[in-house]
Amino acid sequence: DLLIQLHEALRVELPRYILKKLAKTHTEFQTNFQINISDEQIEQFYEQNQLMKRGNLEQIAPRIRQFLSQQARLDYEIQQFNKAIEQGLIVPYLKPPLEFFVTVSVGSAMIRSSPNASVMFLEFSDYQCPFCASSQKTINELMEKYKGRVAFAYRHFPLSFHTEADEAANAAECAREQGKFEEIHAILFANPRQQFPEDLKAYGKQIRIKDLKKFEQCIEQEKYRELVNNDIEEGFLIGITGTPGFVVGVYDAGSNQLTGNIFSGAQSFEQFERIIEKFLQKKS
Repeated sequence: DLLIQLHEALRVELPRYILKKLAKTHTEFQTNFQINISDEQIEQFYEQNQLMKRGNLEQIAPRIRQFLSQQARLDYEIQQFNKAIEQGLIVPYLKPPLEFFVTVSVGSAMIRSSPNASVMFLEFSDYQCPFCASSQKTINELMEKYKGRVAFAYRHFPLSFHTEADEAANAAECAREQGKFEEIHAILFANPRQQFPEDLKAYGKQIRIKDLKKFEQCIEQEKYRELVNNDIEEGFLIGITGTPGFVVGVYDAGSNQLTGNIFSGAQSFEQFERIIEKFLQKKS
């Protein structure tokens, strides 16, 4: 959200700033643009936007005039800005938020499907986060649709105020050790309030883990505490502060690094799909 706000502010201010600079050396770029808004334009805007409920035309006309004047000035400045680009006088580097990329080590992430794919969907999540839980159905549907084409990976990001989430993350790794990650993964998201050590051990029986004693010892000794902490640290380094957080982009198996877009919060299937398709098209 902050990146979007920043981009919008820069999109308005940059042409204005550039035109002031150009006007000093290029007479065709002027900042004293005369704006004339007619009564007819004001009335048309009033009717098209159905502003009757906000007051009569006479009352609202000054605000409409001000808005249309500002819009006309902005349109003029952008037009002149684009003209300067076409003439090669300036080179713009401002990009919309979706073009901001991060590079993150995939580390020891659990790659849940299609490990050889060159496009990856990496999730940072917390087993006691309701928004993370609500995303799982959508993520499972995406895994099914993009089987063989997109690698889906999972890293832990238990939040400090979810007091058992770090123990749950450790238990997920203990189950992963015996090939039962997916089974416990689903159970943990379905039971966010039952993640105390005894609950976690009981889930081992529920998923019929092969070596129950080893699993229980793994939980008691917090064997994967360092791995979980490393996931958290990696998340912080790229700007993950809440859950769920995602990075979707190009995966390089050689360096074990993922470069792509970072975004946060539960998204719709269509929103995830658009981002994935963008990277699939780049790789095709």
